[in-house]
Amino acid sequence: MHVTLLLADHCSAASATMALEILRAANLFADAGEPLFEVVVASHDGLPVPSLSGQALQAEMALEQVARTDLVLIPGFLFTLREALPGFHRYRDWLRQQHAQGAVLAAMCTATFMLAEADLLGGTRATTHWAFAELFRRRYPDALLDERQILCEDNRLISSGGASAAVDLLLHLVRRFASLELAQLCSRYLLIDNVRSEQSSYVLWSMPKSHGDADILRVQNWLDEHFGQPLLIDELAGRFGFGVRNFKRRFKEATGYTPLAYLQTLRLEKAKQLLETTRMSLDSITFAVGYEDSNSFRRLFQQRVGLLPAAYRKKFQARAG
Repeated sequence: MHVTLLLADHCSAASATMALEILRAANLFADAGEPLFEVVVASHDGLPVPSLSGQALQAEMALEQVARTDLVLIPGFLFTLREALPGFHRYRDWLRQQHAQGAVLAAMCTATFMLAEADLLGGTRATTHWAFAELFRRRYPDALLDERQILCEDNRLISSGGASAAVDLLLHLVRRFASLELAQLCSRYLLIDNVRSEQSSYVLWSMPKSHGDADILRVQNWLDEHFGQPLLIDELAGRFGFGVRNFKRRFKEATGYTPLAYLQTLRLEKAKQLLETTRMSLDSITFAVGYEDSNSFRRLFQQRVGLLPAAYRKKFQARAG
């Protein structure tokens, strides 16, 4: 697959180097004859860019020379965000074009701000470094930010929650686009904590339950057990003694999600678990997680996860049976 490492002014040289090293390791260990990841390094104009450390990072080409790519990797700006942010608008059109063409966009640490500046995160789950969460929320109120998460993926947009979480992001990408075994091999060879990498790969969404709203927590716990039932949000509010408007407001304040978005995400996560751990048919999984039409569910799954259910199962069912 074609990968574009996007170098922006003031980005982290360490993150850029880490991305290259892990993808090179994956290519080496895959022993596939041809590289699994064909990486090009690009900057806005093809010229070297200044990094956090002061060194100039060399680019191979300008972004306009990359007409189509499968994956965009964006190194972070942990200590240089305020200097880098005013220039993010330059990447907007290219990022939006690549995403519209089907590319996965992956942001390391505060590079999530670049995705938001490109107007890609409205109504989309994302994470970034906790120290910049307040600034992020002020600038992009329509994004569904959860800075407690190490890794978030939604609608082919992947974000990670800190400088060290870039490793989790990169290993997740190896697992997502190659295999679990290859990600584990890279992890062992590079002396990366295997527990952390597996957690970020398998559990891309951790249900936000540490918010302190006991009434909303009761709703969440009930949904954990009854997500497969036909559910209407108005009826769910009434079941727990809420008015509809108050319920939607409190649920969003507590969890960061609207009730409908939360239920949809919960169902998708349950479907992913069933695809990974069982041999159930897609129709059976569709019904088990609360949907009636497997074709509509297939389209929703691909939109949110980036793979069709069959492709997801083929890649991630290594431990089933």
